[in-house]
Amino acid sequence: MDVFAHRRARLAEACSACGWTYAVLTHPANWHYFTGVRLEAGERLACLVISHDGRALAIAHEMFAAGIERMGVPYELWRDGENAHALVAARLGGDSRVAVDGGLPAHHLLPLMREVRHRSFELADPAIADLRVRKDAREIELLAEASRRADRAVELVRRHIRPGVSELELADALARIWREVGSPGMSFPPIVAAGEGGAEPHHEPNARRIAPGDVVIVDTGGFCEGYVSDITRTFVVGDPPAEFAAAYDAVLRANLAAIAAVRPGVKFCEIDRAARRVIEEVGFGAYFTHRTGHGVGLDIHEPPYVDASNDSPVEPGMAFSIEPGVYLPGKFGVRIEDLVIATEDGALVLNRAPKQLEDVMLSAEV
Repeated sequence: MDVFAHRRARLAEACSACGWTYAVLTHPANWHYFTGVRLEAGERLACLVISHDGRALAIAHEMFAAGIERMGVPYELWRDGENAHALVAARLGGDSRVAVDGGLPAHHLLPLMREVRHRSFELADPAIADLRVRKDAREIELLAEASRRADRAVELVRRHIRPGVSELELADALARIWREVGSPGMSFPPIVAAGEGGAEPHHEPNARRIAPGDVVIVDTGGFCEGYVSDITRTFVVGDPPAEFAAAYDAVLRANLAAIAAVRPGVKFCEIDRAARRVIEEVGFGAYFTHRTGHGVGLDIHEPPYVDASNDSPVEPGMAFSIEPGVYLPGKFGVRIEDLVIATEDGALVLNRAPKQLEDVMLSAEV
């Protein structure tokens, strides 16, 4: 049994355990995880149906026939003018309990529910997350290579950070750099935030140009065979503003403290607390406004989440980010992010891009 058939068999077992007759999967990452082919169907209905007894059926528009055929599972294709929702409903049978993943949009879920009024619908995501959250050896290899590419991308974009360059120009440079390092694209639109823009954790790059004394956050990621990377480094151009050294030191120590806290059995809320405690002790607690981390794999954000509400324990094979930050409104922000794999001995840190203060100090010369 190949790895994808094995994964489908495990999902079938989860269906039986949950009392579901079928799981209907539509999210591109779930297509990839269970078939080896990532299907991006856009607005058209496409789903992978896994039954509790282990059968699989792919249903998609005929324009996706080539990808569907590579999956190695039985399939049916529909064409324009046909009722795709009725087709899926007919394959689900009667009096069944159906679980759907969160990738199924309302414009497909509601028509499907109208077609199968007598059936129960539930959310499959928790069961799927339980299968995907522990990475196997091959997945870890791909995540590690994606992170090596991220380290190289940071090294290359660092050379472009200087006065007069705009955030948008740096974002464009990153798009080119990721192709140079072997990624087919970026795993998310990059965050490039200079000066006061850095106080917005998800700042979108704009035409603002870097000036001497600016703090610049670069948050970016790419791919390796569908598996993602995600890295953040914070740079300063020339003489830093007041409070920068203290904020940077706090964030770096929080990053290291959270990484040191990673080991099997530790709760994710305790890892979040390890980072938050460092930042609170130096008076920046109110400016750490997001969770400490998120899971990574075939999605850039997936379970497990490193936040104050997650009391589930760390298990070997889990992959997630450690990314504390401090954001001072109207001034600047600091964030340092690394990806880690939980092992029996603690955290395997996938990123090696330098992050000591002396490593991120850049010249203000044009």
